[in-house]
Amino acid sequence: MDEKPYVPPAGIAETFAWVTVSHMILIAILAAGAITILWWGNRLRRQRKQAREEAERAAEEREAEN
Repeated sequence: MDEKPYVPPAGIAETFAWVTVSHMILIAILAAGAITILWWGNRLRRQRKQAREEAERAAEEREAEN
């Protein structure tokens, strides 16, 4: 008889542990990327707002001079 040896579920989990670890690493990298994108976008929005306010102030000063 060709009976296959019994492989307990824990043995299967150990076989695919590398898949789980690689997915967790990928999730961590993507989460860090998402946080970086949000931070960078917020920084650019603040810079754009500041530039707009400075341009408005300069326009008001030019109008006041004329």
